[in-house]
Amino acid sequence: MIDWLTIIIVIILIIALLVTNIYILVYFCHPDDKGSCIGWVLKIIVIIGLTLSWIQVLLLPLDVSNNRTFGGGLNMRIFWYIIYIITIVYILIVSPISSSYYEADDSWSCKEKICHSFCWFFIYFAFFLIITIILYASLGKADIPINRIQCYYMISVESSFSDITFTSCETNSDSLRIKVNIIIYAIAVLLFVSWFLFALFGGIGLAAVPIDLFCSFKNRPKHMRSSEVERRKQVLLKNVEDLRTLGKEVKILESQGDHKRFKFSSKRRNYDKKVSQFRAGYKLVDDEYKIVNAQKEARKKGNCVILLYYLLIPAGIIATIFTLIWLIQFGLSYFYRKNGRPGVSFLARMYIFFNDHDIAFLSFFIFSLLSLYLLFCVIKGNFKFGVRLLCCWQVFPMKKNGTYMNTFIFNVTLILLASCSITQFCSDCLEDYVAFTDINMIFNVQIRYLKFFKYFYEYHIFQYVMFGIFVISLIYLLIRPSDNINNVLKDVPKENKINTSADNLK
Repeated sequence: MIDWLTIIIVIILIIALLVTNIYILVYFCHPDDKGSCIGWVLKIIVIIGLTLSWIQVLLLPLDVSNNRTFGGGLNMRIFWYIIYIITIVYILIVSPISSSYYEADDSWSCKEKICHSFCWFFIYFAFFLIITIILYASLGKADIPINRIQCYYMISVESSFSDITFTSCETNSDSLRIKVNIIIYAIAVLLFVSWFLFALFGGIGLAAVPIDLFCSFKNRPKHMRSSEVERRKQVLLKNVEDLRTLGKEVKILESQGDHKRFKFSSKRRNYDKKVSQFRAGYKLVDDEYKIVNAQKEARKKGNCVILLYYLLIPAGIIATIFTLIWLIQFGLSYFYRKNGRPGVSFLARMYIFFNDHDIAFLSFFIFSLLSLYLLFCVIKGNFKFGVRLLCCWQVFPMKKNGTYMNTFIFNVTLILLASCSITQFCSDCLEDYVAFTDINMIFNVQIRYLKFFKYFYEYHIFQYVMFGIFVISLIYLLIRPSDNINNVLKDVPKENKINTSADNLK
């Protein structure tokens, strides 16, 4: 029998997610995308993608509640199948088609844009489909380890069966080979790709989020002399002119058709690098402008504007605590193990305590905060990696009332893809908490022991790589905490005629 309390929680959760996603879209959306028909279609796509990413992470405690505390009777395995099938469709079909259509040349007809979009979709989808079918046909079996226990006993002919005497028991390790279905294997392939992004960007983000918050407070607007304010304006104006020069270079490359060339050609890679430089430079210049403008506002309206920056201190402390919690959980899960299991449950024990004492909402709330923090770390790590290594990765920073739909789609796709590995990471770290759940059966029983994939999960390769990236990022960011715009614009040619008047900054 279905527990109506579980149904109510699901409905409230979906409504809250939709409201949050709509607010995010309205807050960041560029005015140019607010009126067009294609803009509205892409907005719906963005909202669906964001909702899918949150639901993936937050369904895990619901799965636990359904199987432990509430006994809701919901078939969570069907829920998970539906979520991951829609996720695969979104990443392989919806995202490339919508993004390619939006970025197509404005001079093209609607038919040409559609053909261009479906070409990119076919490339992504065909590659994923071929890889999945080949691997599934050859390696689509899971060898699940089991223990066989044989006990020997003695019974006297003259005695009753109640007088049975056990003499000894033997335990033999064995494995049970099963053939997983194609849906499970498609999820496994998607999860494998997702782990590369989470290990890289998640490791960087765990170190970058708290450091960036404290750096933002350190670089906050301060009471400065007029000469110092003027100097910062001059530096900002110079960076703006360099950015304008870089923008002209990008326009020239577009006029030459470099943005339409093959993705891995030298001219296309050079164009993509210039675009990444421009996006990163624009984000850093905009941040500096906000600081200078806040100093200007503070002179007129008092210190209220500057005082808002002090909120970054508690935010940085909270981010540091969240990072430390995940590091402790990580160490106890992968560096301190007993009999192949985490030596100390830590978070799992706390969640189970809340569930057993009829305050499951606390475990749901804390788990949601910590999981969503990992998603935020992925976004931060993506931008941090792109700014420091522009030649390797494009950045798509989001700005209030200045974010175009292609940037939205990129970031939503990244979040959605990373949420797959975050869900698996949480279920792996919290084995005791997720025991008896359907997602545990999918991740830690079937996918975990699939041929080829099992070596990455059995030896926790991705987790150790993520920890190593975190350590390297922490050391590097402590030495060079701030994103230097001079490094982003260092190879931009300088124009001879630059108006250095600070009045242009008004």
